Amino acid sequence: MPAPYLALGLAGPHLIELTGNPDLLARWDALPIAFTVLGIDRIDGHDPAPLTLDSSAVGASLAGRTSRARFLIVASPQRDHPYNLARRVASLGHLSRGRSGVLFGVADTYAAPGPDGTGAWGGAGLGVGAPLTAATALDTARAARALEQSWPYDSIIGDRDTGILVQSDQIVHIDHDGAYRIAGPLNAPEPATGASLIAWYATTPDDDVAADSEPVDLVVGAGGSIAVAPLGLRPPDSDADGVLLRPTLDQGLDEVLTEVERLLADGFTPVPPGGSLRAALGLTAPARPASGRAAFPAPEPQPSL
Repeated sequence: MPAPYLALGLAGPHLIELTGNPDLLARWDALPIAFTVLGIDRIDGHDPAPLTLDSSAVGASLAGRTSRARFLIVASPQRDHPYNLARRVASLGHLSRGRSGVLFGVADTYAAPGPDGTGAWGGAGLGVGAPLTAATALDTARAARALEQSWPYDSIIGDRDTGILVQSDQIVHIDHDGAYRIAGPLNAPEPATGASLIAWYATTPDDDVAADSEPVDLVVGAGGSIAVAPLGLRPPDSDADGVLLRPTLDQGLDEVLTEVERLLADGFTPVPPGGSLRAALGLTAPARPASGRAAFPAPEPQPSL
């Protein structure tokens, strides 16, 4: 089988360096790797660093300052209500032109704890929540995917003759009823490149969520198609499609990028930078739900517009 491709997982201090150093940013943008996880230390069980940056805020900044690098932001139901998360994920899909996605974990090590028994989205200080479990995190992912698909990009037609800008009857309620109850729809359209990639960070090989194909497109970690290895050690031989390199906090970003460049020259399969994350990984677009409750009536022509 072909040699695996490389991916990279950056922690909080690396994000500070990446966003603050134009030379390092240019090197990162040119790397022929599959993708980078922005803030992996939030969800992989490591202790928090003294300083960090918000993953989705970094993603928004990098989407506008780069043109080739692909990345995953990280998310957990501990901080993010699905509606707010879906809005950020969709916005990043537009800003990055499909170069972005989201990696889900159960808990965010930087998030404030919520009330006992209601840890999900308790970090947002809403006073209500749900059990902070893998099932809740998966439900968050399902809701986020449904919300992102609730306003199809193709519904935006901009027809000057009829004055119809959007075929609004194609925008649907998702009527999600799980750990979260959300009617929807999202107040932002789906990205032109389609629904954003959803990945899952698995902590054990028999993680029940890892085998679920709805809506997880990619599993990182134990038992997944992308293995995780410490940066600086030779990644072990594996049947995985890719290897995600995980540096430590005391490895500066220059050292990290130099080691990645060395490994790319040492037999790992390069993934040309640029283009959508789905295309780079050879993943097909998720199916669209067969039907949904229309959120708005069909528009009528307004030729005077």
